[in-house]
Amino acid sequence: MSTLAENQLCGMNFHYFRHSFARFLDDVAKVGLTRVELWGAQPHFYLGDPWLQSARKIRDDIRARGLELVCFTPEQCVYPINIAAEEAVIRERSLSYFLDSLSACVELESPYLLVTPGWGYADQDAAEAWKRSAEGLALLCRHAERLGITLLLEPLTRAESNVINTSADLAQMMAELRSPAVKAILDTAAMAAAGETIGDYLARFGPDLAHVHFIDGDDGGAHLAWGDGSYPLHAFLAELQSGGYAGSLSFEFTSSKYWLDPLPPMHDSAELIRRELRTL
Repeated sequence: MSTLAENQLCGMNFHYFRHSFARFLDDVAKVGLTRVELWGAQPHFYLGDPWLQSARKIRDDIRARGLELVCFTPEQCVYPINIAAEEAVIRERSLSYFLDSLSACVELESPYLLVTPGWGYADQDAAEAWKRSAEGLALLCRHAERLGITLLLEPLTRAESNVINTSADLAQMMAELRSPAVKAILDTAAMAAAGETIGDYLARFGPDLAHVHFIDGDDGGAHLAWGDGSYPLHAFLAELQSGGYAGSLSFEFTSSKYWLDPLPPMHDSAELIRRELRTL
């Protein structure tokens, strides 16, 4: 059985968008983290702008601080991106966006690209949205295989999607895709909203669980720093360790209360987890 270690902790720039990317990287290093997940959105890195030189600069800036980029997560829940959309123009724009994201992964030297399944209208048959999502994901898988990039497919809450909400939904989609280029990601907030456990994901995916958005939360699905919500930190860590999880534990903090002073939630979460790891 592998042992969870603090070098699996991973900073993410979502709650730093009111600050420079250099400030984010400096704070990651200050906290003692070594891994970075890049949220792709303005002002740090947006694929709607000319991005090639920006990608290379970000890659070099990460390297210069002795950090490792483990995942590229282009914004896809707020911007008009939806691979399961009924409207062809939206699907085509969304697929083009993700194909560009795969190319960006090559320049960034990111091994993983996070993708979400999209959504269909709530008053229509979700099975049709599933088909459109599967078709789009299959296209992305083929391109990812050629480029040597792995897709991380993330379940969403029911408010966000009617395509993939649970580990069972995710396993079904991965079985349909039958691609070595797609792996599972667990988001603790989406997991809790679905009434599931870390053990459910580990039982279904084993080593194919490749990444975790490891955040505290509440009944409303908030993405909080550890200590600001109600999730059982020690129990979550113990489950991950007993299941042999070896991927990153990424801090996807989205609450607006962190935007103006983003260092404390990352620092305090890392310290809480370090203390708990010593007791496992």
